[in-house]
Amino acid sequence: MTDWMRRVLESKRAVRERLRTLSFSEKVELLEKLRERSLAIARSPLRQSASRKS
Repeated sequence: MTDWMRRVLESKRAVRERLRTLSFSEKVELLEKLRERSLAIARSPLRQSASRKS
């Protein structure tokens, strides 16, 4: 395993551990922020023009 891959996996473990320690309400708040970002991306003119080209 390369050093880069080892760092990636350790980072993923750290993020999972941080998420595991969040309270339920903090997890819900995080999901709400992710949903808002997803909707903003979907509304983006760049995203809409890219989908029309397909």
